[in-house]
Amino acid sequence: MIVSGPESAPPLVLLHGAAATATMWRPVIETLSATYRCYCVDTIIEGNKSIASRRILGKVKLVEWLRRVFAALDIKQARVVGLSYGGWLAANLALHASELVHRLVLLCPAATFAPITLKFYQGVFSASLSRSPERARHFVQWLSSTPNVEADPIADLIVTALLSNKPVPTGLTPPTVLSDDALQRIAVPTTVLIGDREVIYRGGPHAAIARAQRLIPDVRTDLIPGANHILTLDCPKELAAELLTALA
Repeated sequence: MIVSGPESAPPLVLLHGAAATATMWRPVIETLSATYRCYCVDTIIEGNKSIASRRILGKVKLVEWLRRVFAALDIKQARVVGLSYGGWLAANLALHASELVHRLVLLCPAATFAPITLKFYQGVFSASLSRSPERARHFVQWLSSTPNVEADPIADLIVTALLSNKPVPTGLTPPTVLSDDALQRIAVPTTVLIGDREVIYRGGPHAAIARAQRLIPDVRTDLIPGANHILTLDCPKELAAELLTALA
């Protein structure tokens, strides 16, 4: 976990994407830390600096893990931001432990609103099973609208995770599309931000964001021009500004 910001500031919990680390938030953390006490959590399903002693399967257990994280940090309620797989986790936290979530921001959440494309899974497993740096870099570039994105240390860490042959960590619960009923039961103020060049959703970003707008009761949605999936790299300034608005 990486912690920053004034100790007396309102807590903000940030959940990164799969095959990534808490460092994914580097491009926006300075802006967020000026206003919030930021807790960038390394999710338990990733290897990172921890060695798993047992498998954690299912969203119920993942939500229980997040409950324990909040309790260990003595956080009664927080603003929660999740990107990609972290967005799916954050949505489930709001759904099953709404008392912990003051405001919710979902950044291109994995599945959640629409199925993930076959091309995404083909890219993951092609890079992993071949252990080809070229294929891994090609896949990460496919997820970003930033030219030569693999030169950034954040993208390079994703490439490294893919080449470790563990893009789907032991115990990873695949992200799922939430039902209409589940989305309608998200009771906290929610913001959904998706890049207008997003590639992971079947039906495209417009269909995904339209479903969020239609079903979540208290929601604001926006498509970020020119951005693909890795929002912290594709549009850091725009994203930081959007987050400050969403979290206020």
